[in-house]
Amino acid sequence: MSRNTLQAKGRREQLDSLRLLAISGVLFDHAGISTRFLPGTVGVRFFLLLSGFLITRTLMAQLPARSVGAAHGGTAALLSFYAKRALRIWPLYYLIIAVLLVGGVIELREAAIHGLFVTNIMQAIKNHWHVTSWFLPHFWTICVQEQFYLVWPLLFLLLDTTRRNLLLFAMLGVAVLFRLGMWWTGLHTRVGFHTLPFASFDALAVGSLLAIGHARLGILVERRAQAWALVLAVLLGLAGMLGGFIDTVVLPSLWLVPLSVLILSAFDGRLGAAGAFLDWRPLVFFGRISLGIYLLHLPVAYAIITHGPRALIPWVEHRTWSGLAINTGATMILATLSWFLFEKPLQRLRRYLPDARAVRSAAADANLA
Repeated sequence: MSRNTLQAKGRREQLDSLRLLAISGVLFDHAGISTRFLPGTVGVRFFLLLSGFLITRTLMAQLPARSVGAAHGGTAALLSFYAKRALRIWPLYYLIIAVLLVGGVIELREAAIHGLFVTNIMQAIKNHWHVTSWFLPHFWTICVQEQFYLVWPLLFLLLDTTRRNLLLFAMLGVAVLFRLGMWWTGLHTRVGFHTLPFASFDALAVGSLLAIGHARLGILVERRAQAWALVLAVLLGLAGMLGGFIDTVVLPSLWLVPLSVLILSAFDGRLGAAGAFLDWRPLVFFGRISLGIYLLHLPVAYAIITHGPRALIPWVEHRTWSGLAINTGATMILATLSWFLFEKPLQRLRRYLPDARAVRSAAADANLA
């Protein structure tokens, strides 16, 4: 394995660890433990920011440059990209829905809403986090992610670099204007303020811009920039406890600044001792299966409360620190089993999909023809 390959692998592993830290905030919030600062809100922003960064890095590597040759290789590369994304996200997502449906826990209508990736839209329409069941509201973030994954690769292939960047900056502006508009009209207390795609445009767009402009953003990984990012994160955390306009409208976008510095610093291997912590093998592993941990944590809580040992039920049901530990431990065990017995074996199907490098090479050859 070449040195560049090792470096790329190390970079990706630190981002896996960061993804685990992002969803940990959501698990904490869903445990219902009362605190002045809600890490889940920042965790969701971080999760979507990482998604934008990683998906755009993948698109840059897999899709041929916009050109005459792109017509030859672009469609095949795009279909391969969609197939690989589906193979990574869909199996466990749909398995959870299927098990709950067959077990009579959810009805067909709710299963269809989740299965069509419109949970976030339905939550906004109903103005309630629970489409019906209390243990599947977190599916909204997967739906936002999938909606972005459906549209962005196609636009990435069709648009040139200038138009891509203009689109991403426009998305950033739309998100800010959306929050301002919801605040001024008094609609900021509605669930749609969080779940509608517009609310997440800025996180996804900034993540994508980081991927596109990575080579020109070296200043963000310097020690001074990292120090200022840390100071800003502390100040934002304190400001988030105050509530009001700043917390609701301004902070969601401001949080993207220190989180962006963290992503680029991890990607470039410039985090020092913190980077060594992110390279810790258990953290990397659970970061790699963080999708399963995220999807399963509330269904596992439901299973413990309804069918678990009597001694454990009060701890989880009444939302205590012990309940958080019990539910997280059970979730990590089940996610590990899911990874080795179900998800990982399915990833072998990737070998039957077109190789991205071959597609890019074919497109380049077509350009020269």
